[in-house]
Amino acid sequence: MNVFQVDLVISGVGGQGVLTLASLMGTAAIIEGYDVRVSEVHGMAQRGGSVICHVRYGVNVNSPLVMEGRADAIIAMELSEAIKAASYLKKGGIAIVNRLEFPPPLSTIRGLKYPTVEEVAEMLQSKASQVYLVDAQSIAEKVGSPLLANVVMLGAAWSSGCLKLNRDSIIQSIKQHFKGGLVELNVNAFEEGIKALSTK
Repeated sequence: MNVFQVDLVISGVGGQGVLTLASLMGTAAIIEGYDVRVSEVHGMAQRGGSVICHVRYGVNVNSPLVMEGRADAIIAMELSEAIKAASYLKKGGIAIVNRLEFPPPLSTIRGLKYPTVEEVAEMLQSKASQVYLVDAQSIAEKVGSPLLANVVMLGAAWSSGCLKLNRDSIIQSIKQHFKGGLVELNVNAFEEGIKALSTK
């Protein structure tokens, strides 16, 4: 018997709203009555440090962590972070990646090669059934702020079908997390993220 469960891994860098994105998903799942576990397994509080979050929800979730090779989807807020999260993706899973390039500050000094969009896509395509590259930063800026890129990615993830949550539940989650004019901005960012995938 198949028991409903969704396993997601979100990766990014400090300051990109990875934890907020995970919390929005988790709250939407709670609204729908699911058992939810959200865990930050690696992170740096300062801006620019790598952050990885696990989000699991379903009928009965015992562990907060997604095992390597078991994630239904990875959602990466930055190109190189997609590579770091790739080991979690199951065969035939979905990868949704913000096209943002954010090389580590010392990478050029140390002679490290930053991956191209094509290299990231090729690496993910060897495992994923679908790889979506989203210009989340540009879309967020058009909506009103580059800080909305995480919610743009939420819309893209929903549009991909990997979240298996109702649209209204996510909008309700956004309304619980934000106040005043920020609600409309974030709902608009979510809707624009949906459009970003539906036009591909």
